Amino acid sequence: MSLQRGRAFADDTETLIDRSIFSDPTLYKQELGRVFARSWLFLAHESQFTKPGDFFTTYMGADPVIVSRQRDGSYRVLLNSCRHRGMRVCRYDSGNAKAFTCPYHGWSYGTDGSLTAVPDEEAAYGQALDHAGWGLAAVPRVESYKGLIFGTWDTDIPPLTDYLGDFTYFLDALLDADDQGVTSATGVHRWRMRGNWKLAAEQFAGDMYHAASTHLSALIAESPHTRGMRLPASGFQVSLRGGHGLGGFGPYPYWKLQGFTAEVEDWMGSFFERAAQRLGGARTTDSVLVHGTCFPNLSMLWNRWTMRVWHPKGPDGMEVYSWSLLPKSAPPAVRQALRFDYQRHFSASGTWEQDDSEQWNYSTNSNDGFVAARLPLHYGMGADRGPNKDFPEFPGTVDTIYSEMNQRDFYRRWSELMAVPHPAESPASPATAAPLSDNAAKAVIA
Repeated sequence: MSLQRGRAFADDTETLIDRSIFSDPTLYKQELGRVFARSWLFLAHESQFTKPGDFFTTYMGADPVIVSRQRDGSYRVLLNSCRHRGMRVCRYDSGNAKAFTCPYHGWSYGTDGSLTAVPDEEAAYGQALDHAGWGLAAVPRVESYKGLIFGTWDTDIPPLTDYLGDFTYFLDALLDADDQGVTSATGVHRWRMRGNWKLAAEQFAGDMYHAASTHLSALIAESPHTRGMRLPASGFQVSLRGGHGLGGFGPYPYWKLQGFTAEVEDWMGSFFERAAQRLGGARTTDSVLVHGTCFPNLSMLWNRWTMRVWHPKGPDGMEVYSWSLLPKSAPPAVRQALRFDYQRHFSASGTWEQDDSEQWNYSTNSNDGFVAARLPLHYGMGADRGPNKDFPEFPGTVDTIYSEMNQRDFYRRWSELMAVPHPAESPASPATAAPLSDNAAKAVIA
């Protein structure tokens, strides 16, 4: 593989992955512009905002941003970086504000990003400071899908629903299973770990294969709850256009393996019966959706009612933002049970989460050696197998559990984006010009 080509694959049959994509600092810098600045990125859930001025701070790639609800109910996404010296104008995780004031020199911005006040402006600048040209850079496109707020710096990218494509068929089973939807539990879990973000995203996209070995101790510890039940022998991986992927099992009442009370189990059973009436049985009662990734870095677990974003922190680090989603129709006992189940398994201290983070850490830092860096990784599982016909109603390409189809398609999409330099990589890019207007993102991306 040549780094200039931007390919993840080390062979023409696209079954071997070059390890440099997990460790090379140059590739990491490139993917911030070529992948993250060209994709729709998940930012927040609408239930986190109840009134004008509510805000939530997060990232788009490595860029810190503020998601702020406006008076008209829309959302504005602002680069969290003062235009004077680059200091973050908001250092809180969330809250409510009438303005964002930089603690360094006091430049103040409205929740829409406009520059509203500069201390001692007359003495410092006279009439020379153009307020209209020095507001916070604003993300040019912000769209929502059933409560999920996304943003992109790319003004030419297709609309969000086109970008999600057939992934929405499966996403609706999490967000829109009954007629009341979901809400986000109060607070967002955040933690940092060692490991390249792509290892986490690709695992959630298509890796059921690791569970029996990586999570063996957790499976043994949880065996008293299973009451002799076993996972189905059949399952699926589904690859979708755009690098999205997911997987799951054939039908079984998974909620009866998690130690819930009879009250919670009964409610869950009736919930999925209602979901089948609304969405059909294929993605509700005739299968169990488990894991999935919306390219590039939004992942979810349907059976644990959670979703998370893998924020890149260099080639060998990431920060996780994790949401616990709860059905609005669920009574308090069910909400509490689902929240505790998520916390026990996939919060920062969750049993399964700690297993995964250990693997990503050592998988990443084993790639730096002189010899190891020259040995490609095997991603060929299922490459010579035809489609799985057990789930004909699913959109996309379907294979069995034992497949790395989704990972290969994830890296094909990554390679497509990485092969085309971002315009801002050019020394003559408008990104180096000043000042940037309120439509700063358009100037950067154009």
